[in-house]
Amino acid sequence: MRRLQKASLFIFSLLGLIFQEQGFATTITAEPTPAVSEVVQTVSPNPEIVETAPSVAETPVQPEAEQEKTVEPAAEELLTPVKAEEDTSEDEGDVSVVQSILSPESEEENNIPEPTVVDMRMVLSQKEKLENILKEYESLADKSGKTPQWTCLNRSFRVEDDDPALITAKKQLHLLGFFAVSKKGSDLKFTSSFSRPLERAVRRFQEIHFLEPDGVIGRKTCIALNMTPQEKIKKIKLNLERWKELENSLQGKYVLVNIPTYKLYAMEDRKIDLTQPVIVGMKSRETPIFTSNMNSVVLNPAWGVPVTIFIKDKLRKVLQDPQYLSRSGFTVTDHDGELVTDSSVDWRHVSLHHFPYTVRQLPGKNNALGAIKFNLDNKEAIYLHGTPQKNLFHKVARPFSSGCVRLKTPQKLATWALKGTQYDNPEKLQEKIGTGHTSAILLKKPIPVYFTYITVWVDGKEQLLFSDDPYNMDKRDYARFNL
Repeated sequence: MRRLQKASLFIFSLLGLIFQEQGFATTITAEPTPAVSEVVQTVSPNPEIVETAPSVAETPVQPEAEQEKTVEPAAEELLTPVKAEEDTSEDEGDVSVVQSILSPESEEENNIPEPTVVDMRMVLSQKEKLENILKEYESLADKSGKTPQWTCLNRSFRVEDDDPALITAKKQLHLLGFFAVSKKGSDLKFTSSFSRPLERAVRRFQEIHFLEPDGVIGRKTCIALNMTPQEKIKKIKLNLERWKELENSLQGKYVLVNIPTYKLYAMEDRKIDLTQPVIVGMKSRETPIFTSNMNSVVLNPAWGVPVTIFIKDKLRKVLQDPQYLSRSGFTVTDHDGELVTDSSVDWRHVSLHHFPYTVRQLPGKNNALGAIKFNLDNKEAIYLHGTPQKNLFHKVARPFSSGCVRLKTPQKLATWALKGTQYDNPEKLQEKIGTGHTSAILLKKPIPVYFTYITVWVDGKEQLLFSDDPYNMDKRDYARFNL
């Protein structure tokens, strides 16, 4: 009851400022970063271990491609407490810092509350929480007044730019509590210039909305600022339907991969055993939404390159550099299984419909799958694995793979999955990996893995949070659920 009262206080406080400013503010979004709790054993203490040395004749599975596109590392995802940026350049008169809408009755008038995080221990109560907050939003939506809006164009605004659209952007950030302006009497002064305080406010807004924190107002930032009360209500209803589909399944020990927040959770009896960042499929090669079972953990995996991925991602490199394959640890065999040198193949004449070769990358530090792969039961050949491209985890949004899910710390998930065996010890696991031999450790009891697409959460403080929508799946699901 106390949590519901807090939610009601927040909404009515927000409404009060809306009447004053004739606008509506989006709530703060935060990426879930729950704490790690004790691991619970469910794996058989004596799993079957199949030892195999790297072999060229090994039949490749259908894994995903190594993402070759270079992405410069950006700032880490930070959710540190912030204060509203005060832009004294807006007016030379007395400055009155505007109180944050998130705590309008607080005695600490100039402070924004600490950003909250999603508590996955509440995962099975999300449906009930969303239902309660939905009622409050629906009862107040008609009274919210006109929302400050501006047209999101394919252009960006940055420091020293001057444009009338920045007046609206400042109003939106001001209502959200990120941006404070000078005040004379009852009039707030907003100018059309892009100041340094505005840049800092934009950067903090981006950090908690799954946007690159570059301080530049581009199309994605504009869209996030423009979210209306009606759009929020629609998103809440959509995610209620998604939770209804999940609520009876999330029990016991399982792994949950939520694609929009780029996070993996290892769960046991409604507790988080561990969580870590992931990389999911790019928009043109989406990670599917489905449920599977983890059946084995492979140490030092080889990568059998699918023909489609070789043609799309590797062929250009091979044509530019004849030594690319051998230098990167790839082997090539013909349709009889005989090794051929990559330089002996006329790569100009291969295609999706004519590819009489098998390309395989041997285990090693440059292997696209990293040191560990987690096999899942599915026809799409989707699985979890490591990656040598650790720099990509510096990005806020991480849709970079060819469909499979890359893990930042696969060793932690492996020790969790192998609890009760000699390999639940990180040192023992690393020692085994250090041999360089491919080892497939079969799980006697499969672990369910749920790939989900949840874009609205309620945190432990009853605050509504909106996450990224990398595949624009919300729009597709509106039709599926008749919303």
